[in-house]
Amino acid sequence: MDGLILFAQAVLTASIGAWMVRGALDNWRYPDLNIEAVRMVIQFDLMAQAYPDDYAKVAHRRINDPRIIRALFALIVVWETLAATLLSIGAVLLMAALLGAVDPVLARTIAALGALAFVTNWAGFLIGGDYFCYWYCHLGSQTTHFLLAIWGSLVVLVLVLPG
Repeated sequence: MDGLILFAQAVLTASIGAWMVRGALDNWRYPDLNIEAVRMVIQFDLMAQAYPDDYAKVAHRRINDPRIIRALFALIVVWETLAATLLSIGAVLLMAALLGAVDPVLARTIAALGALAFVTNWAGFLIGGDYFCYWYCHLGSQTTHFLLAIWGSLVVLVLVLPG
């Protein structure tokens, strides 16, 4: 059973790791794809058009400075890269632990740190998105971020709870 638990932990870690690696790579290679989405949310573009009365109440939160938007996006990409790196290393270490080459506690610790970084990434989007009222016009993004936070949280639990 110990081997099965390690294998399951490796697969789950590799799964969220693959998601994060893919996203981080796209953000490095094609930053315009997601920086535009970040800009749209923090400038309230859709809310200002669709819900002008509600937008008027939160318009003071709007961020227009392109330097701040780029810096915020860079911070997101660096965090995603950290999470992707920890998850990738954690998945490899868990497989190595399965083969007896690495201490399982070390492997689980690195994987759990990566999974926590994964969850923190999506929690950050949920918290930031809430501040910028993205549930008004970006419900699909909010739902995706919420589901990713749940997925990551479940992986954290599998990694840290005693088997």
